[in-house]
Amino acid sequence: MKICPKCGRENPNDAEYCIYCGAKLEPTEKDFEWVKLLTAQNQFEADVVINLLESNGIHTMTKRPNAGVTGYYMLANPLMGSTGAWDIFVMRVDLPKAIELLKAEEESNGTNEDDDERGEGLPPKE
Repeated sequence: MKICPKCGRENPNDAEYCIYCGAKLEPTEKDFEWVKLLTAQNQFEADVVINLLESNGIHTMTKRPNAGVTGYYMLANPLMGSTGAWDIFVMRVDLPKAIELLKAEEESNGTNEDDDERGEGLPPKE
């Protein structure tokens, strides 16, 4: 719970302003903890998600789920990068925005409405 500096009342952790007096609430230390957003299946998928988030002002951190485990090794694919899963983390304060961005991207299927079957920027068939 966040405590309002003006009226002293408790507010929900995700509140930016006091629900009682409207004063701006200061972020807490917990807001800046890293939380796992998702696990990407390969490095390419992780890079796509990271680029989406960071281009929208959200800092990210990645970690291999089994990194440091004895007997675990990475295989490399020249087109996809390192194979195997990657955990992607964001700060708790950015989690709602990150989830919203991923949902919007999923709904758009990663396509642009103005693209045709030949691809973006190509002249139409003659």
